Amino acid sequence: MVDQKPENKRVLLGMSGGLDSTMSALLLHKQGYEVHGVTLKTWHVNSEKQEKDLIKAEQLAHKLGIDHSIFDISSTFKKNVVDYFCDEYLRGRTPNPCNRCNPMIKWPRLMEMADAFDCRYIATGHYVQKVKTNNKWYIKKGVDPSKDQSYFLWNLNQDILNRAIFPLGKLTKEEVRELALSNGLENVADQKESMGVCFLDNLNYRDFLQKKHDDREIDIQEGEIVNESGKVIGKHQGIPFFTIGQKRGLNLEDKSYRVIDLDSENNRVVVSKTANLETSQLTLKSFYLSESLYENEAEEVHIRIRGLDKVPPIPGRITHIEGGLNVIFDVPAWAITPGQSIVFYQNDLVIGGGIY
Repeated sequence: MVDQKPENKRVLLGMSGGLDSTMSALLLHKQGYEVHGVTLKTWHVNSEKQEKDLIKAEQLAHKLGIDHSIFDISSTFKKNVVDYFCDEYLRGRTPNPCNRCNPMIKWPRLMEMADAFDCRYIATGHYVQKVKTNNKWYIKKGVDPSKDQSYFLWNLNQDILNRAIFPLGKLTKEEVRELALSNGLENVADQKESMGVCFLDNLNYRDFLQKKHDDREIDIQEGEIVNESGKVIGKHQGIPFFTIGQKRGLNLEDKSYRVIDLDSENNRVVVSKTANLETSQLTLKSFYLSESLYENEAEEVHIRIRGLDKVPPIPGRITHIEGGLNVIFDVPAWAITPGQSIVFYQNDLVIGGGIY
């Protein structure tokens, strides 16, 4: 068991070798925490790059004077995140691997290691805050709207949040970069920031899926493009290469068509020139809420349908109904795609979310 006494200021920090986790280590150390860095070795497209990142994380930990460990979870990660990612696209859905990895792989593993190293707390370099209200912990948006990562942590439970620390939540990215420079870590401050899905190493997901197909690890089949009445008007190279609202890549003579449905059962891409892709309401069957809702009692929320983008949350209501959670948008949302995470906020606090 972890020592629960207040004087236990040992903290396990997830370290990637990048700017954010390195500065988290520095801030925690300055705040009097005894930091133990840990890097999780996951599955990556570019294994050579990952090996370099592991070495970099180890070297930075040594430079900061903190202990560091590397744990290989690549097999579990590939099975539960990478394979899931591929399977979802094959089903015509748009997965968010972070929202699967965080509650299923990353945080539970960090919890186990924190216990093993007698660490009371667990820290990461996420740009979010944590607040306690009504005797419960909540994720709160980070102060930097361009870096806020609260969307990706909607399904963390109270056991995890109770021990979590987010040192960067009250800082902007630029302030974090300046902190690195002022502490003589120019190489860290100048690192190019990785974008998108972590295990793709900046590779386009369509190219990744194509390579998996070429290597015969997954089977992507060609099929028909049909209009709303079911008339065949073209051919597609594979359902995983399309998403709702997409126009590019259809290779149709009439360029005004866009995707309105991905029929994986019949391997068809359904397109339209006139269909309305705005959604006023939907029902979530898979969801998590920090507070219980009485059936048929509406709760006012702000709803976010995508992660790091500039689209502001949409005001709306959620109601617990038989068989799921009813979500009503005050302003219709455009091109919601099956597989996406829908996240709910109240006063910038994450109160839950679900997978469409």
